[in-house]
Amino acid sequence: MKISTNLFNKQQVERFSKLNKEIQALQNKISSGKNIIQASDDPIGAVELSGMQQVRERFDQYSRNADNAINRLTIADNALQSITNIMVRAKELAIQAANDTFGAMDREAIAIEIIEMKEEMLSSANSTDSSGAFIFGGYHTGTQPFEKNSKGEIEYKGDRGTNSVAVSETRNVGTTLDGGSVFMAVKSDNSVAPMFNVLEDIINSIRTAAGSVVEAKATGKATLKIENGNPGNFSFTLADNVNTANISVDLPGNDLSGVVTAINTSGLNITASLSGNTITLEDSQNGPITIKDLQVESIEKAEKEPKSFLTFDAIDGAGNSLGVPQILYDKNQTIQNRLDDITKVQEHIANQKAIIGARTNSLDRQKELIAQRSIAVQKDMSKISDADLAALVTELQGQITGLQASQQAFVKISNLSLFEFLR
Repeated sequence: MKISTNLFNKQQVERFSKLNKEIQALQNKISSGKNIIQASDDPIGAVELSGMQQVRERFDQYSRNADNAINRLTIADNALQSITNIMVRAKELAIQAANDTFGAMDREAIAIEIIEMKEEMLSSANSTDSSGAFIFGGYHTGTQPFEKNSKGEIEYKGDRGTNSVAVSETRNVGTTLDGGSVFMAVKSDNSVAPMFNVLEDIINSIRTAAGSVVEAKATGKATLKIENGNPGNFSFTLADNVNTANISVDLPGNDLSGVVTAINTSGLNITASLSGNTITLEDSQNGPITIKDLQVESIEKAEKEPKSFLTFDAIDGAGNSLGVPQILYDKNQTIQNRLDDITKVQEHIANQKAIIGARTNSLDRQKELIAQRSIAVQKDMSKISDADLAALVTELQGQITGLQASQQAFVKISNLSLFEFLR
């Protein structure tokens, strides 16, 4: 059978076109370094690469989540460190204020500084991340969590939720701490209280201390007045020159006869007599009369305006004051008692920082694991997609040589002037 010249020419042109496409494909693979440029190059390999690419993108998202979580936890940690610094300074000031050499003006200056520290604490509690989201608001990241009410008291507007992000297929890590747990639930004995109250109590104690004493003394004779603003059990320590007695009396009202009875049956050299709301104390040996450690059952912390107190006044035989009357407030309102409260806040903050530290360390480890898994996936992808350049170059050279040979043969067979020219 004789093949027509037109058919032969058509077949050769199609062959040349196919060879050129193959050469172009090889050149693309060599220039890109990839064995799969489009899905048709290797359909099965392309499907595998697509799946691996999705896995790698998921790993990249996990890594970004971990970075964002670390950033938010760092902001929270910095806020808590600021509060730690505040409490250190508050303790220093409280110790200074407890010094008997400090006068009312000195203590008021300290109180003013602590007021500013309370505002600083409020600012830290309302910390935000780079996007403006509140760190300590629970799930309410768009609403300021701590605000002052009409009484000047700080209230928590958030919830007890903890925001979290996925850092692996099976693990979520919290990125925040809820403000209710951090700022409003400092453990003290069998109860919890806002840490803002600790600073407020220090302020009240300092201002109370400006007009009160821890211990009062007189020689021979003194008067005692009790302002019963908080009905309940009153207790204090009373001493003569030899003995000490703990006086404890229930005062449901303004009847002070129970106090007189308790003193007169205490075994001290001191006798008590009642006239109206004034108790007169007299030492039979004209020795010292000492009173201290007032405590009222219903008072657990410093009050802005202390109600329950004793007024102790040294007097002469005629009943005239020998000096300035001395006021003793409930000892729970003294500055010294606030130091324990500060310590409890410091311990509480340390525990919260420990939680942050544990989460941050976990995130760092998770990031390392994610990086390792991502590298493994990338290696698998490279095995499928990366080109063997040496083999491709060899194949390209072979294809070019084959094309040139085919062209030359075609020219000789068809004696076409075009291919003569190309030669």
